Amino acid sequence: MGKPYSNDLRERVVEAIEAGDTREEVAERYGLSLSTVGRLIRRKRETGCVSPDKFGGYKQYALEPHTDLVRELVAAQPDGTLLELQAGLAKDKVTVSQSAIFRFLHHLNLTFKKKSSTPPSRIGRMSPPRVRPCARNSRDLIRSGWSSSTKPAPRPT
Repeated sequence: MGKPYSNDLRERVVEAIEAGDTREEVAERYGLSLSTVGRLIRRKRETGCVSPDKFGGYKQYALEPHTDLVRELVAAQPDGTLLELQAGLAKDKVTVSQSAIFRFLHHLNLTFKKKSSTPPSRIGRMSPPRVRPCARNSRDLIRSGWSSSTKPAPRPT
């Protein structure tokens, strides 16, 4: 995002328009777009000055006014998920996104549970068996069977 134009340039643009120059002439003279000249004129008319609004700075967290409530909810259920915390805040009519809750918890250095737990699979193992470190005979580590790179090509018929 670019910086705002200087107050000196803004004032010269408005003075030139008030002196009777057209917007097109002023835009070309100062190297601005027509929309920028129009916005500067509208700003002078509506606010009485051409100074830009505040640029940058600190933005407060959405949950900052509810810090005590957030700490209370996390203390009551320390292993709760973001979704559960969001539901607890909604009971007190505080509506914020899960990402806003995440950022605020990080700001407060509070930990949270990332996802709800899932039961282990009843069908079978989900991970391949662990491979032991190489011993003297590493041939035991190579699984038997064909892979796509070692499988012989089909015979022509």
